[in-house]
Amino acid sequence: MKEKRTGESIKRSRELRVREQDQVRYPIVPEIPWQFPKKKGTLIAECSGYFTVFDALFLLVLISLAGILLMPSMQAEKQYCASGYVTSSEFDVYLLESLLSCKLEDFEYEISPLAALNISIPENSVVENSSHTLFWKEQKHRTFADLVAEYLALSLAISNNDSLVFLNPLAANYSSRNKETISAYLDQKAAGRFSYSFEAYWRPVEVFPVQSELIIGEEPPANAIRQSTKLSLPSYASPPSKAALLDSVNDSVLETSMNSSNEEASKILFQAFNASLDAAALEGAEVLTGLLFPSDYFGSGFGEENEESFQTLIYGISENPVDIKSGEEAFAIYFSDLFKAGFPVDSEAFSENASTTNFSLLEDMMTEYIKSEIRSELEGEFSDEVNETVYSVLEAENFSEARALRDAHIESVYRQINPGGARIVLSFWNSAS
Repeated sequence: MKEKRTGESIKRSRELRVREQDQVRYPIVPEIPWQFPKKKGTLIAECSGYFTVFDALFLLVLISLAGILLMPSMQAEKQYCASGYVTSSEFDVYLLESLLSCKLEDFEYEISPLAALNISIPENSVVENSSHTLFWKEQKHRTFADLVAEYLALSLAISNNDSLVFLNPLAANYSSRNKETISAYLDQKAAGRFSYSFEAYWRPVEVFPVQSELIIGEEPPANAIRQSTKLSLPSYASPPSKAALLDSVNDSVLETSMNSSNEEASKILFQAFNASLDAAALEGAEVLTGLLFPSDYFGSGFGEENEESFQTLIYGISENPVDIKSGEEAFAIYFSDLFKAGFPVDSEAFSENASTTNFSLLEDMMTEYIKSEIRSELEGEFSDEVNETVYSVLEAENFSEARALRDAHIESVYRQINPGGARIVLSFWNSAS
């Protein structure tokens, strides 16, 4: 009995030792020595955090891949826009140059000198055939620049409020044939790819409301591509003289002012530059008077005591006896329109029904009126610039600097009475934009 108990106790002690050995042999050791084993909820939270980071990284990788795939198309779109802009600019330059230089084989005028005078001549007469032959030659090999210049010259008018008086006797019967021809050329070149606007402006004197314009096409948007140039229009016998403006501010005047005190020099320079404005007003007035009373129209005998009719004095041919209109009546009608355009001529000195013998008197009065109007405009335009120029000349270190300041100011004033021709602007833009 004792031996049996002893065996069982020995057996239990052996099993106990084995379990203890197992416990020692396979201990539960944490991954980090100084941390205790974590609970199940904590492990799940940490794993979800790891998954969130991995998702974010995966999303960034996808965004990067999308950017890499889409970048070529985005850059290509910008390149297409840039190349389209360059192409439009080059095409605009080319078209403007070709428009003003290329020739038309045939351009049919819808007016003729005899038709403008209401003169009917038999179809097979010598006068009709010779007139047609001479006039027909003018319709061949014309350039678009010629057409634009002719249109601007013929449509030159004086505007004042709602009144508009054409200075050329042929302007009333002049049609829009020029617009149709230029539009056809631009439509052919643009071929529907672009919208366009062609604009031509001419003001013989910038500071007086005598002007003409030719506008074809739509109003251009702000982002339109624009190219401009100048078109010469020698419509008067002699252009305004820049030397007349420099005479009042010549080199001797500058030398005198530089050798004087500041007070005396300031007075000398102000008087000189104001005198240059007076000279500019006179030069501009003479140009405009020449346009109002062109010697090519009136002839050498106009304004003298004679019995010639208005048509004979202007064109050198006799009028139709059936439709008799005296030169006095035609003269009165023409200049009555000028009065309506805003010329406040003294009625006591010159009435609207005055005869052609008063031509010189009317010409002088018009010149004086236009001169005063131009002088007022120049005063408002250049009063601040005159002050700045005078003070700059006083502070100039040498004579060359003072002369450069003087020349720059005279040039800006001169461009107001002689802009240098008509301004041509051609605008292009994408029709789809």
